[in-house]
Amino acid sequence: MTEEKKQPPQQQPPALGPYFLSVFLMALGLWCVYDGWFTTDPEMFRHMDFNRIMAVIFIPIAIIDFIRTRRSEMARKAKAVNKLAVKNDSES
Repeated sequence: MTEEKKQPPQQQPPALGPYFLSVFLMALGLWCVYDGWFTTDPEMFRHMDFNRIMAVIFIPIAIIDFIRTRRSEMARKAKAVNKLAVKNDSES
């Protein structure tokens, strides 16, 4: 007889949430908005144009990514519900 060694279950590495990139880009965009339009630090005045441009880039990309991720998450959940409903119907 062969003895099978029981291996511990493989642990998955921690995964980032699906909205991590959207939140991260929005935070960068808001930081750039603050540095580009609202800061009073004289050292930041030479970076003002860069921060304004990056705010205009980061915030729309964050919104687009949020919408795209939301739609894909809703489609994934709907597919899982439909698959479960079909499985339940076939068992009946």
